Amino acid sequence: MPAPKAVAFDVIETLFPLEPLRPRLARIGLREGDLEPFFAALLRDAFALDTVGIYKPFREVAAATLGQMGVPGPDQDVVFEGFPELTAHDDVRPTFELLRRRGVPAFCLTNGDPDVTETLLNRNGLSEFVVRSISIDEIGMWKPRERVYTYAANAAGVAPEQMALVACHAWDCQGALSAGLQAGYVDRGTPYSAVMQVPNATADTLPGVVEALLA
Repeated sequence: MPAPKAVAFDVIETLFPLEPLRPRLARIGLREGDLEPFFAALLRDAFALDTVGIYKPFREVAAATLGQMGVPGPDQDVVFEGFPELTAHDDVRPTFELLRRRGVPAFCLTNGDPDVTETLLNRNGLSEFVVRSISIDEIGMWKPRERVYTYAANAAGVAPEQMALVACHAWDCQGALSAGLQAGYVDRGTPYSAVMQVPNATADTLPGVVEALLA
């Protein structure tokens, strides 16, 4: 398959790990180990709503999830204030620099809050490498709906098969592949699901994934 002419990156966990949120959960009466159940439940409910044609933005779903876990509204801000302060994985900047050297534009494609994404890119000195950050708020659908990925390709000015989506979530890669995009999986510690379509590239670092996609 020809190398992609544009590469889009998932944001949460793929570029910015959620680890710093653990002590914040502990501050509001939860356990640090509740981070994974929190994020999984958030995605579950968002995907369920999306399946029946109801769109709710990231923060609204996340707040409802924390409420289910027994966290009252005022205390939830402790968690939400941590999202804009996340630090990028060490391999993110080298990846963006690699794409710049190759002349391939980089995009972000996120289920998260668009303002938080812009803040993260600016705080981590990465905004200069990203042509555009695309949020699901623009289209009113959650990844992995097909239309989200084709919308991103259109925004990048390329055909779906000319854009690659890079993520650490197998469901995100599957969504991109089902929409006709290429997909690269970065292993952040979770093996790729055997029930999902095999991605075009897999590696345990972002530069490794991008190198394989561009080869």
